[in-house]
Amino acid sequence: MTRFEAEIDGQTHQVVFEPAGERLRVLVDGRERLVDARAFDGFFYSLLIGQHSYEVTVEENEEGFRVQVGTEALQVRRLDPLRSSRPGGARGRSGPTRVRSLMPGKVVRILVEAGQQVAEGQPLVVVEAMKMENEVRSPGPGKVTRVCVTPGATVEGGADLVTLE
Repeated sequence: MTRFEAEIDGQTHQVVFEPAGERLRVLVDGRERLVDARAFDGFFYSLLIGQHSYEVTVEENEEGFRVQVGTEALQVRRLDPLRSSRPGGARGRSGPTRVRSLMPGKVVRILVEAGQQVAEGQPLVVVEAMKMENEVRSPGPGKVTRVCVTPGATVEGGADLVTLE
């Protein structure tokens, strides 16, 4: 089970999700939905919620995520103590930065190695959750000092994936 807070249009929402067989059980502010989600190339997802189908794009940006459902676009900011809450993400950080998994899943691919320089937003690790592949990206420029996982490893939400300096 993964829990976090998200800010959308200035309002804070409590979000919980967990596997429910082939679907995902999602609670937003206590309202439950069963979601059948499929990932496609890039940032595209197909969601089936009840009898309604949605085509969704999710793109990570400096403020969090830009989510577009049909013609409506929303800015979603994840309020999570595991990630930097400073505007602009990891800029201005001092010391090592631990890049963590946003949700439980299986490590599918590792896209970097120790000693490699990375740019802000560069994909580091791919984690599969609920049959969707999620790229975990660098919160800022830096050097990979440690890769904490191996392909095929199962990780919990909040698990360290990569350490950057």
